[in-house]
Amino acid sequence: MRSRSHAGHRSLLLPGVILVGVIVAGLVFATTRSAGNGGHATGQARATLIAAVSTIPADHASGVAPDAPVIVNTRLGRLLSVRVTPNGGQALTGTFSFGATYWTATAPLVASTSYQIRARVVGRSGVITVTTSTFTTLTPAASVTVTVWPQSGLTVGVGQPIVLKFSQPVTDPTARDRLLPHLTVGLSMPVAIGAYWFSSTELHLRPQSYWQTGEKVSFAASLDGWAAGEGAWGRGSLTVTFTVGDARISTVDLASHQMTVTDNGAIVATYPISAGSDQYPTMDGTHIVLDRESQVQMVSSTVGIPVDSPGGYDETVYWDVHISDSGEYVHAAPWSANAQGNTNVSHGCVNLSPADAEQFMNFSRVGDIVDVIDGSRAPVPGDHGVMDWSTPWSAFTPLTVSTLSG
Repeated sequence: MRSRSHAGHRSLLLPGVILVGVIVAGLVFATTRSAGNGGHATGQARATLIAAVSTIPADHASGVAPDAPVIVNTRLGRLLSVRVTPNGGQALTGTFSFGATYWTATAPLVASTSYQIRARVVGRSGVITVTTSTFTTLTPAASVTVTVWPQSGLTVGVGQPIVLKFSQPVTDPTARDRLLPHLTVGLSMPVAIGAYWFSSTELHLRPQSYWQTGEKVSFAASLDGWAAGEGAWGRGSLTVTFTVGDARISTVDLASHQMTVTDNGAIVATYPISAGSDQYPTMDGTHIVLDRESQVQMVSSTVGIPVDSPGGYDETVYWDVHISDSGEYVHAAPWSANAQGNTNVSHGCVNLSPADAEQFMNFSRVGDIVDVIDGSRAPVPGDHGVMDWSTPWSAFTPLTVSTLSG
């Protein structure tokens, strides 16, 4: 019989010895293990591996801040897997370093929660072992949650801001700055987006100019890990998606007593109007449609005018488009028909004929623009009808915007 020698592939194993190979992060570790009784040596190797693993936070740590890093490191061998899991929850996402000696969580922690770290590690001898540790995050002085408008699935007008309302006041400027990385904006047609705090509980986001017709917007807030100031921490996450509809922009000219309605730049209607009198002037500036109703019971006492006073009223009013917090509507007003087109006699609303008001209400949607011009009354700070587009763009803090796929 003939035999052939293979240079570089000659077996050096002795009888009773097994070759063990482990591949980790593209690297191969090979060693020999005695087929005989090696339990004591293996136990020592595992103990050495366990001692070489360190974690941040340390085992049994408590009061851990939700924005604290979570790190697993080994001085010997390589990490095979790491799972950091809250009680009854999903494991945190994380990344390995090259060579798999280091793992870092990429997701924030949740307050008032216990976590277990479970790491599998392999040594150069091929021995594999598992180490576990636990830690608990702090209990905050308060938890801050958020709601968002618009809701998912809506089609809104080109002036509609993204409105965030927080469950607790956020007054610390650094806490406000820390919030921004927890907010994500995705657009199908990216434009500049800015954020502005109108109060300690209300943050608005809007584009520099009106939204583009057909824009698809995705907004997400992930508050876990956000230090909200004064011992409070953010909690929870949400995502909303909505679409921007046609550019429906109306101009109410208080001097000419005319309202011009446009749809994507084309004039679709011109209405004679009667707006606020000299005593109760209509607010000037760019308004947005807040809501619309076919019928509203309007009571003068809600805007500071006693019902039993000479200017008081308690009236059922039809075809109502709401454009300010101070009670301004575009609505039907058959009682002012003789003034419409020539004189401003209302308590601040824009009066139309019943037929024109019904047509305009059916045309309108939340976020449409109603631009009031040639008025003497300046926009009121904090009024949701006018505050977004009367606040200069330079006051808004720029946000990072991503492009939506598809």
